[in-house]
Amino acid sequence: MRLLLINPPTTQEERYGKLSSIGTLYPPLGLAYVGAYAEKQGHEVRVLDCEAEGFGFEEINKLTSEFKPNLVGMPAYCTTLNKAYKVAENLKSISNVKIVLGGAEATLNPVKTISNKNIDFVVYGEGEKTIAELLDSLKENTLSKVLGLVYKQNGKIKINKPQPLIKNLDELSMPARNLFPMEKYHSSANLRGRKTLNIMTSRGCPYRCAYCAGSLIFGKTHRFHSTSRVIMELKVLKEKYHADSIQFYDETFTVNRSRVIELCNKMIEEKLDIEWSCFTRVNLVDEELLKKMKEAGCYLIFYGLESGAQRLLNLIQKDITLEQSEKAMKMTHKAGIETWVSFILGLPSETKEESDQTIDFAIKVNPTFVQFPIATPYPGTKLYELALKYGKLKDDWDDFNNWEEVVFVSNGRTEEEIKKTVKKAYRKFYLRPEYLLKKVTSLTKLPLNKSLSLVKAGFLTIFTK
Repeated sequence: MRLLLINPPTTQEERYGKLSSIGTLYPPLGLAYVGAYAEKQGHEVRVLDCEAEGFGFEEINKLTSEFKPNLVGMPAYCTTLNKAYKVAENLKSISNVKIVLGGAEATLNPVKTISNKNIDFVVYGEGEKTIAELLDSLKENTLSKVLGLVYKQNGKIKINKPQPLIKNLDELSMPARNLFPMEKYHSSANLRGRKTLNIMTSRGCPYRCAYCAGSLIFGKTHRFHSTSRVIMELKVLKEKYHADSIQFYDETFTVNRSRVIELCNKMIEEKLDIEWSCFTRVNLVDEELLKKMKEAGCYLIFYGLESGAQRLLNLIQKDITLEQSEKAMKMTHKAGIETWVSFILGLPSETKEESDQTIDFAIKVNPTFVQFPIATPYPGTKLYELALKYGKLKDDWDDFNNWEEVVFVSNGRTEEEIKKTVKKAYRKFYLRPEYLLKKVTSLTKLPLNKSLSLVKAGFLTIFTK
């Protein structure tokens, strides 16, 4: 059977606005895992990453007609669902190909997602096994046996039992990066390396942050690849795809402390000589761990501090304290590791005074890089429920895809005022003389093109409307 995986058309400008020159464009690892699993089961797989290739609907139709797939699969997020529907509509106008959607929105709202007349199937939960089983069932007409599948039968929507989570991730083949235009991808401009690529070494997160829907797809368990499997994939990224820097894309890299220590020791032993960054939480680091991570090549950690007001941290179920954030930042900098921190502005019920507290706290903890995203309450998350309770929320999901768009306004605030607050935050943080002097040194560690992109983005963020 032939499987065509499509990442629907979008652009860096649509996602990042005027910050498009410094945004991330990585191969979508979810599709790469699905493709690898299907290939292992004997199916022929092709991928159209329309964002990377710049393909529009005409190119999709042409390439699909040439490949003649039995099944087309696309990720469905609230930010891209309308585009996935448009792709499906176009394909149905030229063929009878079956179309399946998976991913966050498909998992959170499977019935609503499949209600579109052009969608034949929806996969909820992890997709590798379900997609492979679906391909087999199309030959044998056994849809009712496919776990994790939603389908239509005689005008009714049928929901099968869920697919169990994959306990041993080493059962999965390495992501099929060979199906993607690997020369097209790049990291955000503040990450080191001329060729930075991403890797996921674990799935799931045991925490309950109100803005995240990850646990609804991967569960609140934490499953991870073996150390030997991770080392093998890192070598492939370095030797085959010429990566000189890695970003670990795990939701919370240091959940399992002993596992990270073991991995770091193996990276040191293997002399991988590759710099890397990761995402984690301030309550999951300590001096010994940070020292080992630094020794193994870690140069930057992304922390979601999210607010400088403890009331808001409690509201969004972050389960950290301001004191923990301060301590983690000091320890990380002491270990010689840079920090990249996120503070969300415009949270449900957030007051102007609390926005100012957040800005002041950002200055106090003084990360190497900071971002102030505007609160975006995605459907299916606790934050979405809080937004409905505390203010007004836009209902056009296309707006949820842009960092600069205000999709939620708390009672007592205005869209214009929130945008001005974000502008003020960037100016107060980045225009400090002591920060600018320090930043000159930091920029020298980046490739020239990335340094120039950061300077340009900083100018656009701070000085333009």
